[in-house]
Amino acid sequence: MAVLKAIGVVVALIVVAVAWVSSWDDADTAKVGDCMKNNGNTINPDLQVVDCGTAEAKFKVKEVHSDTTDMSVCPANTTAYAESQHRRRGSDTKFVLCLTDVK
Repeated sequence: MAVLKAIGVVVALIVVAVAWVSSWDDADTAKVGDCMKNNGNTINPDLQVVDCGTAEAKFKVKEVHSDTTDMSVCPANTTAYAESQHRRRGSDTKFVLCLTDVK
């Protein structure tokens, strides 16, 4: 019986870990030319990289600026998205994406 309980605990931990990792957005891995969709909203965006040939693609990454959250680095005809991620171990990650609408 103890073995079944241990297996249940391990399975539960795996499910929680997968849910946690899948909740991360893709913004920090986006590159110039990638297309993105917003699974969140304008107040709390959740950007995800998607195939540019799909209907999901709403934005295209025009520029990526590392080590800043200053959204004024983006040209006037783009949408600026800034993110700062604090990690316990390692350095913080800051970046700005300049996005254009996919037509």
